[in-house]
Amino acid sequence: MDWLKGMNGVIAHIEENLTEPVQYETLARIVGCSIYEFSRIFSFMAGMSASEYIRRRRLSQAVFDIQNGKDKIIDIALKYCYESPAAFTRAFKELHGITPLSARKASVPLKTYPAISFVLTIKGVNEMNFRIEKKEGFQIMGLTGYIEGELVDGMPSVVKEFYENYYPQLAPYYTAPFHQISVYDFQSVNDRCKVIIGAECKGEKPDSLVPDMKDVPAATWAVFSIEGCIGDTYDAAYARVLTEWFPASGYKRDEAVPHLEVLPVGSEMTVWEIWMPILNK
Repeated sequence: MDWLKGMNGVIAHIEENLTEPVQYETLARIVGCSIYEFSRIFSFMAGMSASEYIRRRRLSQAVFDIQNGKDKIIDIALKYCYESPAAFTRAFKELHGITPLSARKASVPLKTYPAISFVLTIKGVNEMNFRIEKKEGFQIMGLTGYIEGELVDGMPSVVKEFYENYYPQLAPYYTAPFHQISVYDFQSVNDRCKVIIGAECKGEKPDSLVPDMKDVPAATWAVFSIEGCIGDTYDAAYARVLTEWFPASGYKRDEAVPHLEVLPVGSEMTVWEIWMPILNK
């Protein structure tokens, strides 16, 4: 995959659809990866999330419509996909510091965020630690949910719920020794990535709890060991794996198998892994 071409294709698609709903699934398809992987790469390469970039571009273009003075604020709000003038006014004021009506006055300071473009940069200075591993099919047992959204005590709500309500009862049923949990990216629903958080199990289930199960097919994996706090290394790790390692290695991503994240149990997540399914050369 030509990542430079793909990411610039994403920007072109966004620009063509600033007045229409933009689907993350479509953007990820342009690049050739999952929604989860796309969001990580975009955030790393652009310095902001795709949703924030789209928001800034829409509110930048709205300025010119407002200063033109011909359209009503409600019509401009609807044009740029805001559900109400109130929501539009809040977002506009947050970005520009003034209300849309105030922006119609002369000599008021406003901001504009031009469309970005991605260019070739020198990369690959830092080493990447990986191994190739074949693994037979297995099952992950745990809890399904969405990683995106509001954090609770510094972690996604599904992770917190898993640790508090599921892990204590499920731990004896996991393949021993149990040191890590796996987040399995397996489905995109309404531009959100649905995952199962849990670990490889022995095939048994506890009687007192009804956990979720997910079959992981046999696959060959490129396993990348990432050092550092997971919150600080997420985006850069995915960007390097997908935009540097794959082109350099000659391996192809196995699109039929979602990827795994293997995280240490507990709060000290200083070393974690990305398991990326690959096709044999």
